[in-house]
Amino acid sequence: MNSENAQKTVYIGLSGVVDSAVSAYLLVEAGYNVVAIFMKNFSQEIMVNGQMTECWVPEWHDALRVAAHLKIPLQRWDFETEYRRDVYEYFKKEYAAGRTPNPDVLCNSQIKFGAFYEAARAAGADYIATGHYAQVGSDGELLRAVDDDKDQTYFLNSISREALRHTLFPIGHLQKSDVREIARAAGLPVAEKKDSTGICFVGEVPIKELLADTIKPRPGKIMTTAGEEIGEHDGLTWYTIGQRHGFGATGGRAALFVVGKNFETNELIVGDETDPALFSLRVTAREPHWIDAPVAGDVLFARFRHRQPLQKVASWKIDGNVLILEMVEPQRAITPGQFGNRLTGGIFSASILRIPRVGLEET
Repeated sequence: MNSENAQKTVYIGLSGVVDSAVSAYLLVEAGYNVVAIFMKNFSQEIMVNGQMTECWVPEWHDALRVAAHLKIPLQRWDFETEYRRDVYEYFKKEYAAGRTPNPDVLCNSQIKFGAFYEAARAAGADYIATGHYAQVGSDGELLRAVDDDKDQTYFLNSISREALRHTLFPIGHLQKSDVREIARAAGLPVAEKKDSTGICFVGEVPIKELLADTIKPRPGKIMTTAGEEIGEHDGLTWYTIGQRHGFGATGGRAALFVVGKNFETNELIVGDETDPALFSLRVTAREPHWIDAPVAGDVLFARFRHRQPLQKVASWKIDGNVLILEMVEPQRAITPGQFGNRLTGGIFSASILRIPRVGLEET
């Protein structure tokens, strides 16, 4: 136990899953004064064990069990107003505009490392901590996790460097398998609980079901890039660039992929997996958020989706508030509305870039 750590108070977001539970355990073992916070951010009834209950309640019960096992205090903080205003409304508006947003990125920047960070610091926290697979450099740089498969820096690309200077990622240096083993050895009650998926704080709810009251069906034609009409879609909102679908996959036709949306004509454009319309060498991004801005001469690597292998940037420039990347290899399915991140200084040290509303310029 580090005696210096005993003088430091850490407020950890305890969500009721194994990653945050092990993070809390490691902080306790390191001697920190640990306060666990459960964030209640979204209320919606779901079916659990045959009865309807609020979606956050099962996670709250698991967080209670973990906190009791670790003998640390647990408080429930309500950020539902902030979540609905800053994350959920954005999510709905982006879908309504025909883009494909990533709410987890905003959930991190606006809630976990926004509202929660600010409230924890105001309450006296020296640090906040979460169960993300990421690491922090000596001056607040965001660095990739040791476990490449679980690395979550893509979802952290919009948080502030100031928040990072006061953030601990206790499991960022571990493999996921090690985290499970630590949980079992420590007797944590969520050691075998499956990982959470779905929308941040909302869960595994189909997008159509979630937004059914907001976005109404608007059928239109499905057209190939060759100009052939092959069917009807039920609304451009529900389709993502690069999405595979069985459009016209009859009579020997191979599966087709979404390559574009024509909002003027309400047409969904599809092509095969090698269609040039699905690829781009140039990517533009408006209003980039820098944690550690690149300087002239830096060699950049970019990532446009979670777990995508690093993609080398041939050249880059900043024009006003627009970042323009020319890629070495054509990039598949660059999706308007998504975020991206960039890595500089080689593969092993990462600094992250927010790329909201990625735009596609075909070459």
